[in-house]
Amino acid sequence: MKQRMYVDVNEVCEDWGVSRAQGYKIIKSLNQQMLKSNPNLIVLAGKANRKFYE
Repeated sequence: MKQRMYVDVNEVCEDWGVSRAQGYKIIKSLNQQMLKSNPNLIVLAGKANRKFYE
């Protein structure tokens, strides 16, 4: 099975063992860190880039 380019809140919640609300906070934080390192990146709300996540 091919892995997707982005991780969603369900995968974050499964990996971290947190609620959906906390999962969205984690994704938001990851996206903010990604934008700080490269402001030209495009981020999607509720999803995080898999390469940055791992």
